[in-house]
Amino acid sequence: MKLVNQQFIKDTNMKHLYTSIYSSPGISRANLAKQTHLSKTTVSTLVDELIEREFILDSGISDSDSIGRKPNCLHVRTNSYYVLVLNWVENTVYACLVDIAGTSVFSEQYQLNPSDTYIACSSSCLYHSILNHYDSKRILGICVVVSAMIDAAHNEVYSTTLSLLDTERENLIDSLRVAFPEFSVALLEDTACYSYAEKIYAGIEEKNFAFLNFSRGIGATLFIEGNMLGKASGSFTQFGHYSLNPNGALCACGNHGCLETMISENRLKSRISEFGSISSLEMQDYVTFSDLGKAVTFRDPTAITMVRQMAWELAQALGNLICTVNPSLIVLGGKIPPLGELFLNEVRNGLKSTGFRKMVDSVTVRYSKLPSDSFINGAMKYFFDIHYSFTDNNTSSFFIG
Repeated sequence: MKLVNQQFIKDTNMKHLYTSIYSSPGISRANLAKQTHLSKTTVSTLVDELIEREFILDSGISDSDSIGRKPNCLHVRTNSYYVLVLNWVENTVYACLVDIAGTSVFSEQYQLNPSDTYIACSSSCLYHSILNHYDSKRILGICVVVSAMIDAAHNEVYSTTLSLLDTERENLIDSLRVAFPEFSVALLEDTACYSYAEKIYAGIEEKNFAFLNFSRGIGATLFIEGNMLGKASGSFTQFGHYSLNPNGALCACGNHGCLETMISENRLKSRISEFGSISSLEMQDYVTFSDLGKAVTFRDPTAITMVRQMAWELAQALGNLICTVNPSLIVLGGKIPPLGELFLNEVRNGLKSTGFRKMVDSVTVRYSKLPSDSFINGAMKYFFDIHYSFTDNNTSSFFIG
């Protein structure tokens, strides 16, 4: 037990030091000690180990104007260790190898044949492509990112747009556990990865915030007191299936009038006829948030009316969310930011007339500051921060969320 505790303390301290160097490139050992509240001896010992293991580097004496002996600068080492992110979506596997410093160094897209499985395609990508160019010992782990709810207790993946074979759906998690025996694997939900990227790279300081991911569906991740609710499994919220109209359109979940049937990107094309017609979009088989946002920019009256109604619908749902968890920040991310400022302002205005005013008035609602593929970096950083251990030599762990 004592050895386990010592390993845990050492791993925690190394993570703390690495994170500080990651956040403050060029920091000195002395400032690290001040920032982390660790002793100078502990900092020196652990930094030397991180340098020896090639996680960080000492770039030499700084050019600071400080009086006396100038300190050495510490930086995260690039192109040294990686996390493989496999995004499964609609008969496609997107593979991205991400340097733990944040740079994507390899990316490929694989289309599944009718007889292929997501796991088989992912395995082929790793063993027949990536490992021909990169040392397996430099890959710290694999993140499989899906748009789905992941139930760890019942080994079940549900509420997903993935085209899974029946046998694949039943055995997906068990198959993943043994698919990559040389590596630690984490099965993560995409909205959680988006939200973690927003927290880390957009510098969110609020302890209680909600991240909403708008795509073909609508997902949500909540942070309470700085911690992700339910980890990155996506199983603790079903915000997209909040019903606004029990007599509305039938949703895939079996309910009627869910938020997903009203303002997800997948339903934009079919909803236009409720408000009239948008000539610039009539010939398109699929309408995106960006398409609708452009129509609003050019003052199409139907597009403006539709966007205002969608904003009111979202405001109703957000009013209830705010009364439940009282976030101080709500971030609208995924593919929705190109819908534009009219939508965002109408959501804000709608909140003024719904929900509990004392709570609603103290909430900031904004678009995500990151690109729509930021979930890739979010997955990498989440895996490294939450699941990777500097002191555990077990390379075949399996994590859900």
